[in-house]
Amino acid sequence: MKIKIYLAVFLFCVSLSASAERVTASLLYKIQMGDHSAPTDVVLESDGSVGVYDAYAGSYTVYVDGAAGNTVSRDFLKGGNCLVRNGNYFLFCNSEHESLDMLSAGFGVYQSFRLPAELKGRYDPTDALVADGHIFSVDNDNHRIIKTDITTNRFEKSVGVYGGRKLEFWYPFALAVDSKGVLYVSEVLNTRVQKITKELKFYEIFGKWGIKPGEFYRPTGIAVHKGGTLLIADGYTGVVQYLDRDGRFEGVLKDEAGKRLEFGSVTHIRINGDKLAVVDAFNRSVFIYELGD
Repeated sequence: MKIKIYLAVFLFCVSLSASAERVTASLLYKIQMGDHSAPTDVVLESDGSVGVYDAYAGSYTVYVDGAAGNTVSRDFLKGGNCLVRNGNYFLFCNSEHESLDMLSAGFGVYQSFRLPAELKGRYDPTDALVADGHIFSVDNDNHRIIKTDITTNRFEKSVGVYGGRKLEFWYPFALAVDSKGVLYVSEVLNTRVQKITKELKFYEIFGKWGIKPGEFYRPTGIAVHKGGTLLIADGYTGVVQYLDRDGRFEGVLKDEAGKRLEFGSVTHIRINGDKLAVVDAFNRSVFIYELGD
């Protein structure tokens, strides 16, 4: 069985190598963390610094040009799934307390979003984003996407149950939004990406399990570059593919020398302008790149 898996991954990587490339990634620096750490998410700050969330330590450390600076530690930050910057506050996926917490810049909690009574299950947020005055969050264990009004803290709508058809999910993990306001949801075990509108209506599905370009093994982190190019990391094969907004495969991310980028096991990837951050949980590392054509 192991031989078959290794062969499948080998063929997957060979097939990706045969494709045309146009997006390159120049490594700016790598943040290597210690054995007793669990890098889970990363924030590309507007001043050029990088914040790394460590779910094991319950800490957030700011790095400048790869050098560690200020660290903030809070007990409630231990065991979370995401930490997303939105303006002057953070959204924290607090799976331990079944909430999505809004945190101040100093990491004080001033608002928590929880499941309303009509939604069953243990809330397990793994990613979140803000668009048009609403928070959209991934409820991983319950296979659904949740929409909440950010001003009133009022639940508005949810979509999704366990399944493989449209508006059904099988362990959704990450969210991204493009310049047209379309949401993209990576589904780890459905091995695909589902597109939905901000009204949580079905738009499109692309990708499937496989080893060919545009297919996935375990899609995890997802981000949008320049408003429309999708970067999708695979937590099993360790590569990052990029596709257009309609799901058409365009290439696999390589460095300037043409070498394919490979990681151990990616959780989240984040983009700010032309900077890309990749969290490699398996290798306890965070990689910072400059993207170019």
